Amino acid sequence: MYFRRYLLAISIAGVFFAASAQDAAAEECKSPDDAESFKVNVDVDAGVPNIRNHRSKAQLGGTNSHGRRRQILGTMQGEVDLRWFINYHIEDFQDGSCYWVASANVELSYHQLDVNIASEYEPGSCQYEAILDHEKEHVVVAQNILSPYAQQIRAALTTLSIPTPDLPAVADSPAEARAQVQAVFRRVLLPVRDQMSRLVRARQADVDTRENYRRTFRQCRRW
Repeated sequence: MYFRRYLLAISIAGVFFAASAQDAAAEECKSPDDAESFKVNVDVDAGVPNIRNHRSKAQLGGTNSHGRRRQILGTMQGEVDLRWFINYHIEDFQDGSCYWVASANVELSYHQLDVNIASEYEPGSCQYEAILDHEKEHVVVAQNILSPYAQQIRAALTTLSIPTPDLPAVADSPAEARAQVQAVFRRVLLPVRDQMSRLVRARQADVDTRENYRRTFRQCRRW
């Protein structure tokens, strides 16, 4: 038998911009003297798992893990959302457009976090509780990944590749400035997302060991 099928779906929200263009021309690309420093905020929501008990073993399916076909008795499904919202400014001057990012807000959360336990096992039964304990290990792994990666996101967004009020950038036009802002955030954030995805899969696999399965089966007499 097999206990889980882990689904990780990464969804990237569209980038939303609050752009402002000022009419005053300048001889060189620079932000106003009173411009505030670049600010980064990262919000993390690890989510609360929904426990479901309405799908049968046949509906949960099977797997060829560990060398032979096994029924799935429980699953943990997590869908991670990575969204970013950028506030940037553009100023036209005689040689093009001067732009910088004023602030960035990033949201890292679990849009969906579901634990499914085969409906053949009623809540409160030994088998139900054993499967639930196993799937909760997967939930903890998934949730514990978020906070360390929030720190990496903060660090990534303070790199010199982000045009800030202290170090603005030049583009040929406002449209190019907007495209460059979007491109730099994707270039900075998507590798962090991909690294997080690989680590989640690796650590989830560490939970699904033969010894963990044996330990779970030993908790109850009948399966």
